[in-house]
Amino acid sequence: MKALGIRQDWVFWSLLKQLIENGPYEIIHISGDFQEVWLQANERKPVTIVRLLRQNFPWSNVIEQDIEYVYEKSEQLRKQWFKKELHTKNIYISDYEPVNEWSPLSKAEQMMGKKAPTKVETILVAEWNTKEEYEHLTGCSLVYPSHEDGQLLLYNEHLKQQVITYITNQKKKERELFEYGKPFLAFVLLAAQIVMFLVLEFKGGSENTLTLIEYGAKFNPFIFDGEWWRFITPIFLHIGMLHLLMNSFALYYLGPMVEKMYGSIRFLFIYLFSGFTGVLGSFLFSSTVSAGASGAIFGCFGALLYLGKIHRQLFLRTMGYNIIAVIIVNLIFGFVVPGIDNAGHIGGLVGGFLAASIVSLPKHRNPKEQVLGLVISGVIVIASLLYGFSPKNLEKDTEYALGIAQNFNANKQYDKALDVLQPFQEKSIKDSRIYFLLSYAQIKKNEIEKGRNNLETAVRYDPSFHEAHYNLALIYLSLGEVEKARTSIEKAAKLEPKNEQYQQLLREVQTRVQ
Repeated sequence: MKALGIRQDWVFWSLLKQLIENGPYEIIHISGDFQEVWLQANERKPVTIVRLLRQNFPWSNVIEQDIEYVYEKSEQLRKQWFKKELHTKNIYISDYEPVNEWSPLSKAEQMMGKKAPTKVETILVAEWNTKEEYEHLTGCSLVYPSHEDGQLLLYNEHLKQQVITYITNQKKKERELFEYGKPFLAFVLLAAQIVMFLVLEFKGGSENTLTLIEYGAKFNPFIFDGEWWRFITPIFLHIGMLHLLMNSFALYYLGPMVEKMYGSIRFLFIYLFSGFTGVLGSFLFSSTVSAGASGAIFGCFGALLYLGKIHRQLFLRTMGYNIIAVIIVNLIFGFVVPGIDNAGHIGGLVGGFLAASIVSLPKHRNPKEQVLGLVISGVIVIASLLYGFSPKNLEKDTEYALGIAQNFNANKQYDKALDVLQPFQEKSIKDSRIYFLLSYAQIKKNEIEKGRNNLETAVRYDPSFHEAHYNLALIYLSLGEVEKARTSIEKAAKLEPKNEQYQQLLREVQTRVQ
């Protein structure tokens, strides 16, 4: 019995060595005594798991209970990994078979039959007559050694140490992958957004739209007007305490994780580039004033997804499914709840993945892949900017920009109102309200001729715009062009006959004409 045990030890360690060194398997769990190992096959459909156990089973009920456990654990993994099917190869290396007969199928499998999404294929390697079944199930050869028992005992210990050393080195590499650098910049960025929040609160309020615009929030007309720095500055601004707290907690937990994996310089590039692409996505699809680190934080998620591309099994085994679930929940939340700039979130997510592909993981340099990532990023950014600065994209911002311009005019910030509206004029957006508000600001600045021209444009685009006709009549009258003034006020009075202000000006103009 002792000799048989030594030989079966050799089978266990040699099989494990073949699977992890030569086979397409990665260890997903190993017991403290190294007697139970779970391995997952890379790139196999359906997902294939090998569970290897070195144990003796004196009675069949013990082995059948263990098969039940393997089935339940496999089903749990299948659900956790969101897989339709999972195939587990359950291999026992034992010195002898149970005294009484046993079934290789669990009760659950017997009930589900061939339609079961989780299948457990079991073999007990206890005698030489299982050689063919063993080789079919494992894909490894079974050759018993010719060594004497004493020599084989020493050889087994050597083989065991080889396997343990290999596993230890693999775990060390995994730890090094997650602990390349020390987090520092993540906390600097966190401090920066807190400081900027306090500045906003002191200068007028973080929820005040005009204050946000003044301090660098994303506002499309100003970006059109040449303020490109607004693709970056919104990353450090937040709208309200809740917004700040949510993004600060996310950065506090997620930022150091990404910085430790990629190092500080790579992390900073990922954070800023994904913040930029987040703002760019918002620039393309959203008209509202926006701010926040959400795009950059989603970029950190994108950088973690890139880890999944390079080390798929490690990613899924550690954080993968949780990260994917958080991303999906946040995106759904963004689509369902109004006021959330999901275009910025998606832009940041894509940007983070692309930025990570450009800088790559510190110990996974692949120049071809990095150049490809750079080219793809360049194409996406250039194409997005070309469309973003087109009249068609600017036109979508008209309604929101008009509201902001009215606020600036109401606050006597006429230069700001002109800055908001001039891109629409330069791109020849044919909306009479734009030219009406332009004229208002210009008249207040005593730029009468410019105001007149814009009012004439307003009534040309919309002949029913009675307020524009009225203001135009006032300008004509101030310039001494009484006939033109009469024509304009007659149109205004005809459009709004009950407006006493219009009627009064009409009588005044008619008196002058007579």
